[in-house]
Formats: sequence, structure tokens, C-alpha cells
Amino acid sequence: MGLFARFWQYSIETYGGAPLLLFINLIQIALLLWVVSEGFRAQSERAISPDARRIRAARRAEIWQKQVRPLALTMMLLGPGLGLGMSTLLGALGMGALGEAMGIQVAADTLAATMAHAYREISYAYFLMVGGTFPMLLGPVIVLAARRLDEDGNDARGGEPEEVLLHTLRSLLAVTEAQAARAQLDAARTQALLERMAS
Repeated sequence: MGLFARFWQYSIETYGGAPLLLFINLIQIALLLWVVSEGFRAQSERAISPDARRIRAARRAEIWQKQVRPLALTMMLLGPGLGLGMSTLLGALGMGALGEAMGIQVAADTLAATMAHAYREISYAYFLMVGGTFPMLLGPVIVLAARRLDEDGNDARGGEPEEVLLHTLRSLLAVTEAQAARAQLDAARTQALLERMAS
């Protein structure tokens, strides 16, 4: 039996759970590869100008924070939920078939065939449960591997968002104070001019 035919058989026997979990795992692996490749790309950009490096780091961090990280966390939650649900379904079917075969009087070969089918469904249930936990394990690895992207993006934007906000508020306060001082000086000059004109 060829690889595609075997995969198609597993897909049918797991009620579509095997291809879905494989798809989720492949997405998680692709996201991990993207994070690692972007980390190496950031390391190789040390030779370019600081301004260009900051622009690229900010863009990379934006893609990570708005697209890659939400998808990685979604797959991290979706994989275990799907794996557990499908494994529960297959395990219940396998145990039900096994209990039914044990409860009735059948020939030994029929009992053996029923038990083999039930055990196969139970083993598929374990496979789906383990396959569903793999995205949950990869999710934190992806987030940890992307810490450098976050740090470079924060540095490119001038620091952490709280620091940028604090710096902006301080700058606005300094500008407001300078405008107030200028307004007081202008008022004093206007007052002096009026006094001179009156005298």
C-alpha cells in the first residue's frame, strides 16, 4: 500500500482527525521555522545601516505580533482540543465495539476480528491525543524563540510601549511648559509696551 493510500485509510478510520492534526502540526512547524529564519536574518543584518535595521526590525516585530503569534496561539489551543475530542470519540467507539463483542456469544474468529478493530480504534485514539498535544508543546517554543524579534522591535520603536508613552507624555509636558513660559513672556512684553504707550 502506497503512502497516499495509507494516509487516506488513516483519514477515513480517524474520521478526518489525522489530516486535521497533521495540518495543524505543519502550520506550527512552519511558524517555528519562520521565527527561526527571521531571527537568523536579524543577526545577518548587523552590517547594514542602523536606520534600515530599525525599520526592518519594526516590520518584523509587527508581522510577529499581529499575524504569526495569534496564529501560533490559536493552533496551540486548537490542536489539543481537536485531538482530545477525536481521541475520545474513537476511544469510545473502540471500547463500545469491544464491550459488545464480549457481551454476545460469537465465534472465535469473529471475536478476534472485532477485538482487532476495537484495539486499532483505541490506538488511533492514543495517536490523536498525542498528536494533538504536539502543537501545545510547540506554541511556547515559538513564543520563546520570538523573544528576540519582540526586543528588536521594541528597540526600533524606542523601547517598551509604556516607555514610549511615558517619553511622549514628558515631551508633551515640556512643550506645554515652554509654550506657557513663552506666553507669560509675551504677556509681560505686551504689558510693558502698553505702560510705555500710556505714559
